[in-house]
This record gives sequence, C-alpha cells and structure tokens, in this order.
Amino acid sequence: MKKLTQQDCVDLLNKWDINVVPEYRRFTCAGCGKEMNRAWHIHCLDGGYKREFHLCKKCGKEYGLKV
Repeated sequence: MKKLTQQDCVDLLNKWDINVVPEYRRFTCAGCGKEMNRAWHIHCLDGGYKREFHLCKKCGKEYGLKV
C-alpha cells in the first residue's frame, strides 16, 4: 500500500486540465477520471494554496483509504 504524500497530491491535481471557473459538476476521480456521486475528498497545500481533489473507491484503496 502506498502512502499518500504531498507530492502525490500535487501530481494528481496537475494530471487533469481543471477549469478554474466555478461550475456545478459531479466528482471526478483525480486518479482515473471516473465521474461519481460519492468520493474521497482530499485536501492538500500546493504553492501556498489549499486545494481539494477527489478519489474514487478503487483509486483510494491504493493509498489505504477504506469505506
């Protein structure tokens, strides 16, 4: 099992081209891109800013996140 590090968080956030304009949309997994209704909410610091991303159940297991 891999430990979720600060660098992992930044790498997952930078993996996808995220629109900075607020809009309503479903959760999108930062690991695989799957859209979902329920998700893990991960918060991290990136360049002094607090950022949030989401992981699905499957991708969360890689980091030891359990339901």
